[in-house]
Amino acid sequence: MGFLQPLALLGLVAVGIPPLLHLLDRRHPPLVVFPAVRYLVATEREHSRRLRLRNLLLLILRMAVLLLLVLAAARPVVRFDRGRGHDPTALGLVLDNSLSSGTVAEGTTRWSALAGLGRSIVARLTLDDGLWMATASGDVTPFTRAQALALLDTLQPVARRLDVTGAVQALAGALDQAPQPQREIVVLSDGQATAFTGAMGIGERTVLILRPAADAPNRGIDSVGVERLAGGTSHALSVAVGGSGDRSAVELVIGGRTIARTVARPGEVALLEAELSSGWHAAEIVLDPDELRADDRWWVAVRVDPPPGVAVGSAVGSFLPEAMAVLAEAGHVRAGDDVRVADRFERAPAIVLPPADAALLGAVNRALSARGIRWQFGPTLEGSWILEDDFPGLEGATLVRRHALGGTGGDVLATAGGQPWLVRDGEVVLVASRLDPEWTDLVVRAGFIPFVHTLVNRVGAGSGWIVRGRPGDVVGLPAGGRALLAGDARWPVAPDNRIRSPSEPGVYYVAGARGDTVGALEVNHDPRESAAGTVDAALTRAALGPGARLVDATALDRDLFAGARRADLSSLLLVAALLVAVAELLVATLGRRSREV
Repeated sequence: MGFLQPLALLGLVAVGIPPLLHLLDRRHPPLVVFPAVRYLVATEREHSRRLRLRNLLLLILRMAVLLLLVLAAARPVVRFDRGRGHDPTALGLVLDNSLSSGTVAEGTTRWSALAGLGRSIVARLTLDDGLWMATASGDVTPFTRAQALALLDTLQPVARRLDVTGAVQALAGALDQAPQPQREIVVLSDGQATAFTGAMGIGERTVLILRPAADAPNRGIDSVGVERLAGGTSHALSVAVGGSGDRSAVELVIGGRTIARTVARPGEVALLEAELSSGWHAAEIVLDPDELRADDRWWVAVRVDPPPGVAVGSAVGSFLPEAMAVLAEAGHVRAGDDVRVADRFERAPAIVLPPADAALLGAVNRALSARGIRWQFGPTLEGSWILEDDFPGLEGATLVRRHALGGTGGDVLATAGGQPWLVRDGEVVLVASRLDPEWTDLVVRAGFIPFVHTLVNRVGAGSGWIVRGRPGDVVGLPAGGRALLAGDARWPVAPDNRIRSPSEPGVYYVAGARGDTVGALEVNHDPRESAAGTVDAALTRAALGPGARLVDATALDRDLFAGARRADLSSLLLVAALLVAVAELLVATLGRRSREV
């Protein structure tokens, strides 16, 4: 038996009111016996036992009335004939086997408890029911009961993030097409607040969400930045440690050997420096292990090359030459002719800006076309745009003037207002705006130097590019990649240069047409999986609608399948309370009449 409104049981304290009043009403006045009423004393003695019994009966009846009313308000329910007799139901089940479900608590992972609860739910399905499940893989798939039980026996936490809000929305769409008259959605999750994002429209549909356990302290790696120091072979890695808990050792490991080590607390940035030889390096950042091991490692690809030689044209304005001077002083670039930065195109590799004189635009486009470049500068546009995409240095920068870029193929590296702003085709990069304050505020922002550094070293020089992705996500690779490599494993790259990231974190190299390494893919966990904080009732309603309810395992078992074979005893208790009240009234009335007689 359970209660739908358990807080109403606090009213049980009212059951103590009748005996309290009875005790307060007990009086023992002094006894004075007059000769004329001496015979009444004997009569009182004869009836005292009967009066005490009547008063005790009245006390019990009044307490029973209050007890029955409180229990009725708490809405007790009982279920019988377990697992049978519910209406045919289309059940949507969210199984959150994301990275955070691997947190160890009391000697076992949280996922073990979720999987066990999932098996008990699936076991209650009948042949008339339908089942759709969503996991961290991101797919919503129909299952038979046998298939679901087999999956639950093998499913384990993976280094991916599950968007619970999106999963519930996808399940709601699938259930709307189901033939069963009843539809229910159950979320079995460790309740991490970052999994309940955004808002969705599924109306008043009830969503039962397992109430999460208390937070466990956990630290993890949120991000790692790599910067080449003066000289070209020394590198500094900045490691952002997130989560909560005590400080931890932070180690840089390459080829199984610790290269550098420091300590940091969650919320701090640890700095590691290393002298690296030329070529590609797969570096691993490692924290001390805690309750969640999967977010204590982060993989970084590092390409060590001599600083590229850069030639800057005379008509690109004053800001680019000044940025190149700063980078040259730090040892990140040198004077040379490896990469040309100009407002015209002569040969690759090159970074091409729009010419200051609009009359020269046609000549630039013809030179690009003659070289086989599939992008062209279009007309000048004026307005206000925010630079988008995850390109270093562009965060928050705005444009007031740009050229339209037209073309296909290659790679769109950054956009403005959803339109291409920075594109690459082979060894040629086109920037849609001149880099001066009349076109963009980027040149006066702190991110301008990092932007130019990345543009020259990773994009313009063509010495090897690095792309970042999450396990299982589809990412776009720059042109020229033909296959993704990891040991003996090989994954071909699609013609549109897109590929699904491997499920295991790590550094994966990209082979070009001639078999040489042209780039690398860094695959790491989503840092939101390390974030502390569990979901509450307000957040679930905001994300999933007013029908979202946080319930414990007992309430979930009781309310599943709309309380299958469940009887609500409230009405019965109200009838019983009424009958007891009538009995109390009769006893009290008969008692008064007997005294009058």
